[in-house]
Amino acid sequence: YEQARSQLVQIRTVLKGRASQTSVGSGFFVTPDGHIITNFHVVSQAALKPERHDLVYVTADGREAPLSILQIDVLHDLALLKAGDAPARRFDALALRPAARSLAQGERIYSLGNPLDVGFAVMEGNYNGLVRRSFYPQIFFGGALSAGMSGGPALDSSGKVMGINVSRGEEQMSFLVPVEHLRALLAEHATGIE
Repeated sequence: YEQARSQLVQIRTVLKGRASQTSVGSGFFVTPDGHIITNFHVVSQAALKPERHDLVYVTADGREAPLSILQIDVLHDLALLKAGDAPARRFDALALRPAARSLAQGERIYSLGNPLDVGFAVMEGNYNGLVRRSFYPQIFFGGALSAGMSGGPALDSSGKVMGINVSRGEEQMSFLVPVEHLRALLAEHATGIE
């Protein structure tokens, strides 16, 4: 958690012209240039009604800045965002797990995010295989994900991103978007990330 803390952010959707928050989720930096990944459903209000909603991110130490949506992948529930203060600064970014390193049944996973808007936390679980329950396989995470953790990173024991949290309050089971879909989204945007 300490190694990844500076790369974690809370993603807030707010009404334009007001400080009224309408939704909250998690995200994380994937490039030093200020690219952030989260779930599409975390930013969907701003994506679908940009005239009514703004996006901001808040770091673990309380720094806040605007966000813009660069690209979305509705099928895989992903969104690529850009920090509004990016030109003025560089960011710590989380590294992705190498594509050649497959997950083993029972491997430990550490899911990070902002559960129920109470602050940043880490939830431990394990890899239970891929579940083909929608249009694409998702990782079956043997740990608890709460509302607000959506879009946060799921790390392996070496601190590499191996998935993205998908928290849906109505389910008692937790799932992760496999990191290869994140890699594909970054490649489409040509950010030069491996």
